[in-house]
Amino acid sequence: MRLSRFAILGAAVTAMIGCSEPSDGPTTPNTPPLAFVRYINAVPDTLNTTVRFIDQVEYSPISWANVAFRGLGQGGYQPTAAGARKFRVFTADAVNFTTAGNTTILVDTTITFEAGKYYTLLHLGYARAGVTPRQRIVNITDALPTTPAGIAFRAIHAGLDVGNVDIHATATTTDAISGAPLFANVALNTVSAYLPRATGAFAARVTAVGSTTAVISAALPAGTAGSVSVDPLGGATVAGSIITAIAFPASPQLPAAPSAGARFATPGVSFFIDKQPPRTTPNP
Repeated sequence: MRLSRFAILGAAVTAMIGCSEPSDGPTTPNTPPLAFVRYINAVPDTLNTTVRFIDQVEYSPISWANVAFRGLGQGGYQPTAAGARKFRVFTADAVNFTTAGNTTILVDTTITFEAGKYYTLLHLGYARAGVTPRQRIVNITDALPTTPAGIAFRAIHAGLDVGNVDIHATATTTDAISGAPLFANVALNTVSAYLPRATGAFAARVTAVGSTTAVISAALPAGTAGSVSVDPLGGATVAGSIITAIAFPASPQLPAAPSAGARFATPGVSFFIDKQPPRTTPNP
């Protein structure tokens, strides 16, 4: 299944904001060195998943339960004790929302996190037997740029069974595509560098390599400007926003899925706010 199948499936797009503001909260003298870790579910044939750190309770993410396909683990980046950390990913009990339902282990692994760094655990691949690529955790070190004068934007290709793509930017989702792409010849599991951009509404347009015909189009969230009483929310029009776009596949048509959850008939793009713009309300 190559990129041409994207066009057959249509250009429907899911755009959602994952508020992933890194934690800048105070620490105590007893706090260990911390990394900051988030989880994104890109496994289309298992749907909801749950992540549990099993080596220690303290300074471990505790809220990544029942994460939907194309979803972000609750709370975004979570402070996590640095070092070699062991965790498991389970199929989620999306019906009863109980720990007892988390019995099928998808991933059992140990990853070393360095203090002061930010990571995205991208759960990518297929869980069904005999289907490739097999599901696994792709550990991405997020080199967040300094707060930009405009915005900073990057892309991740998680569209399984899709060939390499170009990613363009246009003012709207219907404008003609011309000129060089923002990101050219992007392969599966590729994480681009962050590119600085001026603030202003724009849309991400996915095409076959060398083509100017969009097979997926998605407008970035605009965001909300702040005031003296309300902090801003990140988006394309709000200075200081740092944003990631991830291309996801469609959900396979299965007679039954390992767990319940939302299905998507077409591939799509979701947007995640890696870092919110600077605060505008006075600190308490």
